[in-house]
Amino acid sequence: MSFRDIVVYLDAGVHCTNRVHTAVDLAAKYGARLVGVDISTKAALEGESRDAALAIRQLFVTALQGTNIDFEYRKAPPDARTAEELSSHCADFLIATQANPDDRHLSNPAVPEAVLLSAGVPMLVLPAGWRAENPIGNNVVVAWNFSREATRAVHDALPILRAAQKVYLFIFAPNYSNDNADVQDIKAHLERHGVRVTLAGWRDGGETDMTSALFAGLDRGDADLIVCGAFGHSRLSEAVFGGATKVLLSNVSMPVFMSH
Repeated sequence: MSFRDIVVYLDAGVHCTNRVHTAVDLAAKYGARLVGVDISTKAALEGESRDAALAIRQLFVTALQGTNIDFEYRKAPPDARTAEELSSHCADFLIATQANPDDRHLSNPAVPEAVLLSAGVPMLVLPAGWRAENPIGNNVVVAWNFSREATRAVHDALPILRAAQKVYLFIFAPNYSNDNADVQDIKAHLERHGVRVTLAGWRDGGETDMTSALFAGLDRGDADLIVCGAFGHSRLSEAVFGGATKVLLSNVSMPVFMSH
């Protein structure tokens, strides 16, 4: 298994350049085709943002010059809402950035949240302010809770996990032990896929929550990517990107590779 098609969303916002260069680096790393999908709104073509919006295609093409990457630029309808209209179905993963309140009106509001919900394709969400020269995927933390969502995320991310220098398997549970049979099962499964696994469990004693424990552990692991499932609780309890999912997606420290 490897990545063959990557989609990166393009807009006139301040984070687009670094997002594009990150996408180019990842496409080169995995030998994937890169599709840039322009998700500019009608508002982006007005006022001060107009020049940047008109230059999006050239920005994308220029970033790929001198590479051997197969690529394509696409323009989504300004009012696109479906995963099909946003070219997300025929991809191994999508790349977006956290919503930026200052220029949110310049890009399609369906990205990232609604697309992640509807596409059936994992998404790499970069933090606001992410710089393309930052490492990504060398030291990965897998947030594992034996759920359907976590299982999907782990298998979607296998090419990343196999290429990583180290993968920390983070499990937050009241009865956590490295020797638990279910812990050893997932560790052994990943190792059979060529993943270098380090157990990094946390026994839940009620004094903290999962995301706080996760980020406390990240300081020790020097991690540069989180892999996790989205919407591990009911839609009502998470209120669309609430709970742990919302906290992980709004973190300012590192990218999140998320599956729903």
